[in-house]
Amino acid sequence: MAPSGKNFEFTEHGVFEANIAAFFAHMAQQDSALSGELQSHFKALSQGTYNQQDILNGLFVAVGKPSQPETVNLVSSAAGGQGAVPAAALPSATGWLLEGLSIEGFRGINNQGKPLELKFYTDKVNSISAVNGVGKSSVYDAVRYAICGAVAWLEDLPASERGPDYYLNKFNTSGVATITLKLIAEPCGQQIAITVTRDAQGSRTVSSAPAADAEGILRSLHREFVLLDGHTFQSFISAKPLDRGRTFSGLLGLAQYSTMRQSLAAVANTRAFNNHFAVAEHAQLRGREEKGAADARAAIAADYAVLVGQPLAALNGVAALAKCHHALEQIGPLKPLCADKAFHDIDVNACIEAVKAAEGGPKRDRLSECIRERADLKKLNVEAPKPERAAALLVLTGARDQVLAETAGDVMLTLFQAGQKALGLPDWSDPTLCPLCDQKGSHDLKAHIASKLSQFDALEQAGTAIAKEWGEAGWSDLGDLESKLAEGADNRLIAKLKARAEKGDITAKDAESLTEWLKTLRSRADQREQSLAAEQAALEKELPPSSVEVTRKVEAARRLQANWNKLAETEKAARLEEGREALVTQVKRFLDAASDCFGAAEGALSKARLAAVEPVFRAYFDKLSFFGVVPKVAKRANSEDLQIALADFHGLQNLSPQALLSESFRNAFAISLYLAAASLYGGLPKFIVLDDVTSSFDAGHQNFLVELLRTSFARPANPSGLQVILLSHDTMLEKLFNKHSNTGIWWHQRLEGVPQIAVLPQAGAVNKVRDQTISMLQAGQVDFAKEGVRQYLEYRLSDLISRLRIPVPVDVAFNDNKQLAHEFLQAIEAAVKLHQAANSLVLDATQIAGLNANMATIVGNFLSHWGTGQTLSFSGPSLLGVMQSIDQYCECFRYEPSPGAPRQFYKSLHQRN
Repeated sequence: MAPSGKNFEFTEHGVFEANIAAFFAHMAQQDSALSGELQSHFKALSQGTYNQQDILNGLFVAVGKPSQPETVNLVSSAAGGQGAVPAAALPSATGWLLEGLSIEGFRGINNQGKPLELKFYTDKVNSISAVNGVGKSSVYDAVRYAICGAVAWLEDLPASERGPDYYLNKFNTSGVATITLKLIAEPCGQQIAITVTRDAQGSRTVSSAPAADAEGILRSLHREFVLLDGHTFQSFISAKPLDRGRTFSGLLGLAQYSTMRQSLAAVANTRAFNNHFAVAEHAQLRGREEKGAADARAAIAADYAVLVGQPLAALNGVAALAKCHHALEQIGPLKPLCADKAFHDIDVNACIEAVKAAEGGPKRDRLSECIRERADLKKLNVEAPKPERAAALLVLTGARDQVLAETAGDVMLTLFQAGQKALGLPDWSDPTLCPLCDQKGSHDLKAHIASKLSQFDALEQAGTAIAKEWGEAGWSDLGDLESKLAEGADNRLIAKLKARAEKGDITAKDAESLTEWLKTLRSRADQREQSLAAEQAALEKELPPSSVEVTRKVEAARRLQANWNKLAETEKAARLEEGREALVTQVKRFLDAASDCFGAAEGALSKARLAAVEPVFRAYFDKLSFFGVVPKVAKRANSEDLQIALADFHGLQNLSPQALLSESFRNAFAISLYLAAASLYGGLPKFIVLDDVTSSFDAGHQNFLVELLRTSFARPANPSGLQVILLSHDTMLEKLFNKHSNTGIWWHQRLEGVPQIAVLPQAGAVNKVRDQTISMLQAGQVDFAKEGVRQYLEYRLSDLISRLRIPVPVDVAFNDNKQLAHEFLQAIEAAVKLHQAANSLVLDATQIAGLNANMATIVGNFLSHWGTGQTLSFSGPSLLGVMQSIDQYCECFRYEPSPGAPRQFYKSLHQRN
């Protein structure tokens, strides 16, 4: 019975587990036993790790035993799935914030023995900046590895590149990478540190303090919006609608819904379902048994008339058997053999011997043989297919031949099936890599092969129809007639084709041959019948009439016994097949209903959430100040495809953003959509990490994005918003970050260091970089130390410029790292000369001389070589001298306020304090 009431719908803001519980309760109205069994597979279905055979076998067992389903704890069942909350550890956690990150030995962050420690504020916008090559992207990759278990771009490298070997820092000798996420739960405020390690063999371990379901928490953080970079936005726009739609489902918190809908559809797939339950084979078997029963009834009616002398009419089995027993018992010589025996227990061979003893003679034996052989021949010939069934087989095989031609043949089917199996292997991680040619395509091969295989459904249906017709028409039963009338196995066409025909794998040419062969067999059977009839007639003329009639009745009794036994067996087998078919049909109808119901509910939920996201999406896009452009997203009913368009483009409607918009516009489109979805349906992750998402924007739109994050999206301006962690290497953005840091709602950190030694946050980082650089120079590690010299010089000079308020050219931010320090020196030198010419310079003569002397050392021994790339001329002593000159150069801008007081920097080049 179908579920009553209105169509089922998910609660728009309900958690996944609660909605699934409601779904199974709804399906229990149709079949409680099947709903309970399917519900027991919830975890595997929602994660896409189900075993179809186990599910179908379980449903088949359950369908015959209706009962109330056991209550399944969906939260515990989902543990390990997206959105699962480890109930025992943190029962009240409704979200997770990131308050700290520790990294050692991972990617470009060595820090052996002294992990990189980053602090994040949960009530501020957080930003991290670093020049290229310091380790900013390694910070992003570390968070990704901890949460996702892999860094996709590393895993996607060609096998020859050995991508997985590059998770560990090459200069770290411990052989272990360690990442610790320091999380805080909302609203309870409980803190938990989850540590993820990876060793040189690629083994990953996860632990936590205090003890909790660390794996479950990490999986709950694995959402599409948590880690975003420029490539993510670019690929979202350029992706196919199906891939884009699946990504968007994750953004809306529907990834598990989407996975479960796909799982249910796959389990209910007619082709796979019919193959599992061998539906065609069992339909053929049922048809054969039903035909056998019908043939037995016809034979019983005919032989009953011979033995009893009247038609069977509507007598039930018991009465008919009694009549047969009585008729046989009336024959004098047979009465003792029938006494006190049921009809089935009468020994017909003994009856024949009794007749022979009474009347005797070999002619009597031969008459009995003729009668028996004619009856057998008639039985076999009657069961053979009639001409109209032979014609039907011709039509069906012709239809199959046509479909086979359209599907490129069984070879391609085998190829596609093999490809599907290969792509389904656990080790096959790249869905675009072809298992046949080992080349990458531009599309998802799994979906492509599934599409190709669906074209073979008609071929399978045609084959099933042939197999069914073969069984129901009785072609297989012709085997005995063929054996009787055709000498030699090579001459028996039916025996040759039987195995293929039962699989539905014969051609129209085969059917034509069978039709002609059937005519030949019938002709031979008719000739044999005529010969036996003539011989029987001659014997009946020679023998007394009574002997002939008795022989006919005894042989009829023999056949009645056999056919009643056959009838009982075939009716029992047919009932079993009918019952099995009913159960299989019940399972299929339930699965179809479950799949359709879930798909419709998921589609409605997706539509509702999309409708809620769109106005926020448009508002965010508008705040990025792309005037005259109105974006639009749409999702068709019963489709995963997500269509993107421009509702308005300077007065024009419904245009393609892929074809029309520049890269910055397209990225703004994706960023706005991601942020809008995350703001409404973020789920448990309450933080978002953005890595270089502004790289395609000009300075103005970079500022608009930062303002969107600061004033509308992120905490604290939006109390219900997400904690934002923004990573960037853009020098101009760093100035904006530093400006916002003075507002109290922004926390900025700058990274310094090198992959060989360590990466350090700004606080105290410059001194650590200085100490480590000097240590390497003293050890003769000049090649490693030169990068530290550059970073130390740039930092000290930029610090001078900030402290003394020295103006710099606007284009200084766009110079590469080979020119930046030189530009800083020139800006300082120009400012000093300007104030000196104006007689406003606060530096004394000794300090001015020191500036010139130390600048000459810095330029002559370092910058002149660094700027041209001629770093081979560096030596340890010369660079140690450079490090000393850097400190002495900066010291020229400090003074002693009073005798014995600590030295401090001048306020500016024309003010002491």
